[in-house]
Amino acid sequence: MNRNYALPGYTAIALALLSPIYWVSALGFGGQSLLDAFVADLNRVSARDALFVLIGVMEIYIYLALRKVLLERLHGGVPAILLLLMAVVVGLFHATVLFDFVLAFTPDLAESTREALGTTSAVMGISGLFVYAVLAAILSIVLLVGQIELPALLKVFAVLLLVCCLLQFTVVLGVINIFLFPVVLLVLAVFFLRGSHEVEVV
Repeated sequence: MNRNYALPGYTAIALALLSPIYWVSALGFGGQSLLDAFVADLNRVSARDALFVLIGVMEIYIYLALRKVLLERLHGGVPAILLLLMAVVVGLFHATVLFDFVLAFTPDLAESTREALGTTSAVMGISGLFVYAVLAAILSIVLLVGQIELPALLKVFAVLLLVCCLLQFTVVLGVINIFLFPVVLLVLAVFFLRGSHEVEVV
């Protein structure tokens, strides 16, 4: 195992375990409607917010680690740029937790202001998910059809990530990603832990 890739590999495994735990609880599968769960979560700060921040940081780290691998093998290129953009979008998406803090610790805010902040948070979250899906879909396609001799694990990663994006675009079927995205992460974890086979331009 290449030690340079061990930490990203273990991080991907941890994220694969933590991500579905967060999203199952956040999406109101415990009996609440999605809207009720969102409103309740927006108006309080809890351990779930800390988990939300943690999985965001972990996801950003994984994308930057994969970007580093591709930069080392490709000396730049579109995939590296896309991974950087994905990391930025993930960061902005998870930064919406700041709205929770504002609303939770300023109970004297006018109701109209609270509604505006809640709407802004929802719009940022939904927009972030859409932009992420677009970037990830482009990344998958570039990896699969580009002039790169990919290791088998990266090909599997790209295919599964593309499936996740297509499901996300349907909105309704996007819920499947709660369980499919961890599989994508586990494939990426194996790629890192095996030392990331060399990628070559052909």
